[in-house]
Amino acid sequence: MPTPILLTGARGMLAADVKRLKPAGVQLIETDLEELDITDDGTVEAFFEASRPRAVLNCAAYTAVDRAEEDREAAFAVNETGVRNLAEACAVRDIPLVHVSTDYVFFGDGSRPLREEDPCRPQGVYARSKRAGEVALERVGGRWLTVRTSWLYGPHGQNFPDTILRLAGERDRLTVVDDQRGSPTLSEDLAGAIWTLMDKGTAGYVHFCNLGACSWYEYAREILRQGRALGLLSPDRRVDVVPISSAQLSRPAPRPSYSVLSTERYRAVAGSPPRPWKDALERFLRARKRAA
Repeated sequence: MPTPILLTGARGMLAADVKRLKPAGVQLIETDLEELDITDDGTVEAFFEASRPRAVLNCAAYTAVDRAEEDREAAFAVNETGVRNLAEACAVRDIPLVHVSTDYVFFGDGSRPLREEDPCRPQGVYARSKRAGEVALERVGGRWLTVRTSWLYGPHGQNFPDTILRLAGERDRLTVVDDQRGSPTLSEDLAGAIWTLMDKGTAGYVHFCNLGACSWYEYAREILRQGRALGLLSPDRRVDVVPISSAQLSRPAPRPSYSVLSTERYRAVAGSPPRPWKDALERFLRARKRAA
């Protein structure tokens, strides 16, 4: 009999790759808001009783970073209350819960890759709501794994590479922030890492991102370089990429200035390192070319 695993946020970007890379012997119970409102504890309990999952993979999240500044209640409802409800339903049944979190839980004022045990000082409503979900999961206890990631992109949702290539086809000049440093992460690679960690029964916190680091400005320049090489952007198309500061961009929510995650624990568990971010970007762009 296949193992039933409840997947929340099933119509999101990450979940699309989670479903595509599903191991043999797993039956996903796919839910999104229409099928399961994780913010309602009674609804969660009833759903668990009816579906009887053997594990839960929580890909549901409120991710509108800037909108959260004026929508605190909704952000905390999904990112904290929803996580706590799932954790309680899992703990009472002694089944594992895998939760996806973010580099935003860190203040981001350092200069070395952030380890799982480093102190969290989230800034802004979105960041605080995600950290609150982590803490709720810890307090409930049981069998849990929280996978933190950064700068996620993939083909099944809005993403930075597609945006840069689109804008490069429309404008002669792009301004991109150069004082935030992190690691772009391909959703396909994160999904594969999650399945690996689940297979090995990993618990606690694990960081996963593609190897290496860059600023958003450096990321944009690499997207254009690879895009030209792959024919996604005309080699004759002249686009000036201009670095600016976060202050110049003036977004409502603060961002970590340095949120590169250490993947040492993931390497120790999986037995191999993640793919370098430039290689992952090339894989993504090649797939985009084939689709076009």
